[in-house]
Amino acid sequence: MKISIKDMKREYGVEIAKWEYEDAYAFYNHDADFKDECMDGNHFAFFNEKDELIGYMCFGVEARIPTTERAVYSDDYLDIGLHIKPDYTGKKLGSTFIKTAYDFALATYNTNKLRATIASFNHRAIKLCINNGFEVLQEIAHRVSGVKFTIVVSTL
Repeated sequence: MKISIKDMKREYGVEIAKWEYEDAYAFYNHDADFKDECMDGNHFAFFNEKDELIGYMCFGVEARIPTTERAVYSDDYLDIGLHIKPDYTGKKLGSTFIKTAYDFALATYNTNKLRATIASFNHRAIKLCINNGFEVLQEIAHRVSGVKFTIVVSTL
């Protein structure tokens, strides 16, 4: 699959806010406010060759979580959040998404030092990152919910 990247638009945010992940992954669902939150210049949309919105990524503080631990996020890495439309999860497209995001970060932000914060129950995403040049750095806890997250960093 060939993926293209476009600057985020409010209409994409409206569509993304309607995506519904199931079971434990419902954790990743957005509310209607996402259409405004994603307009910060750090969100980008993924499209397939049919020009269908199939995912998005964000960079910087939007890709972080509030933690119980101190000094978790140093400036050594660029934080990235990567989200695939529920219809496209489990279809063996994750490596393509990661490679596309990595290449975009290198070209746009001039860095190959990426850091992702992933809910620890999301074993698929953590394994996918490890299989694509990331290593586990540490586990942390969300300051409000207490949910455990795993931080991975690129080693490429």
